[in-house]
Amino acid sequence: MPDMLTRRKVFTAKVEGTKGVDAVPTVVDDLIIPNGDLNVAVPTEQDAGDGDLKGTFGPGESITLKQALQTEVTSRVRGLGQGATARLVPDLHPLLIGSGHKVTTSGDGAATPRSAQYKPTSNPAELASFSAYAYEDGLLYKLLGCANSLSFEASMAVLMAKASIQAPYAVPTVVALPAVTMPDEEIFRMTATLCAVTEGGAAVKIGSFTFDPGVEVQEAYETGAHFFEVANRNPTIAIDPRAVATAADWNALTNAASVAIVATFTNSLGETLVFSAPKCVPTEVSAGDRAGRITRQKKFSLKETTGDDQYTITWTSVL
Repeated sequence: MPDMLTRRKVFTAKVEGTKGVDAVPTVVDDLIIPNGDLNVAVPTEQDAGDGDLKGTFGPGESITLKQALQTEVTSRVRGLGQGATARLVPDLHPLLIGSGHKVTTSGDGAATPRSAQYKPTSNPAELASFSAYAYEDGLLYKLLGCANSLSFEASMAVLMAKASIQAPYAVPTVVALPAVTMPDEEIFRMTATLCAVTEGGAAVKIGSFTFDPGVEVQEAYETGAHFFEVANRNPTIAIDPRAVATAADWNALTNAASVAIVATFTNSLGETLVFSAPKCVPTEVSAGDRAGRITRQKKFSLKETTGDDQYTITWTSVL
């Protein structure tokens, strides 16, 4: 049998209609291109029989109690596209839904651009799972009933999405690697001309941006069921604007004074991806540097006003 090659891997994901029921994601419609390696771990808990008294040293017989599937997926963030052929939702849609979000779509791609806006939700009826197919060179892992954490990061480079996915265990099957056609949607980058950030309505110059919905995924293991659920969130934003010779940042930290933060990414096609958080309270302020200039490394906790309105993430295509 030939060797399995590390570059021959494929990942697809699709939102499930019923938790744990295979949504059968396809390469044609549900492809997500990982950036970096894709490996499926199999966390396993066993009773190793360490306490058995049997007249000799060493443990007794082992019994496997439970297993799961887990994978880390990092992907470059892409837009929706152009005109009537633009996507209704981005390729990351299942990862957003599986991390406790709901979506509102608009636009027909003809008279108005397509748009997909994601907001956090705590309504059990709106919390959904997804099916993920992780292909290795010759093996297929089906991760069903997936829940995941998710974050977005950029440091004057491509905007990346990072997901940690968990699902109950299923035996991998021997399957040939499917053929892949690379998506043609444009990638978002953080550059001097393609990214604008405002803090409290004023433009700030930053070298890095991190948006983390702070999703907590917990395991439910009980008789007749084993699954993973989104159980909590603590969203944060981290930026590093240039420092100014005032005590404003320290006063804001002392007073837990909130500001609005908006980060707008634009790709070469003219599409936008906007992270908007209206009530950001500073939790950490520290000194940094960039090109010999002092910067303020600032982390914010995103707060609610009327419930589940800590932030929005909005993709908008072009005509």
